[in-house]
Amino acid sequence: MKRKKSEAKQVKKMTIEEMLNPFAALRVGVLATVEEGRPYTSIIAFALTPDRRTLLFTTSSATRKYKNMISQPAVSILLDNRSQSADDISRAQAVTLLGTAKKVRAGAKKSAYSALFVSRHPELADFIDDPKTALVAVSIQQAVHVARFEDVSVWP
Repeated sequence: MKRKKSEAKQVKKMTIEEMLNPFAALRVGVLATVEEGRPYTSIIAFALTPDRRTLLFTTSSATRKYKNMISQPAVSILLDNRSQSADDISRAQAVTLLGTAKKVRAGAKKSAYSALFVSRHPELADFIDDPKTALVAVSIQQAVHVARFEDVSVWP
């Protein structure tokens, strides 16, 4: 049954922490970049900084996602809890993080971010140390949380 315009759900405000709490155990998400004006998606292993304002991931500097991100740093990341079951209609949640991606350069920040990423993904310790690997920080500027396909909340 269609909703009448007057019955449309209102967009609510949530904190970034409230939005990300349901996904605390997630280790992978979906990155969307832009390639020649079209969206391009990739699965990424990620870690969040303690303040939940920066998402970190690694990639080879030879990948499409890296080249896309360098030419167009505006990206989005989807985190969700789909189970591919009928219950998803009533239980599924997703958060889209919108931000700007930037390669982390050598220095104290890269050391700290690398340690944080490896603590979340110890299996990628050798990969992150490879000179061809880029550590990328996405500065989160906006987040949109959707639950049960229609309960929408935004941050900030």
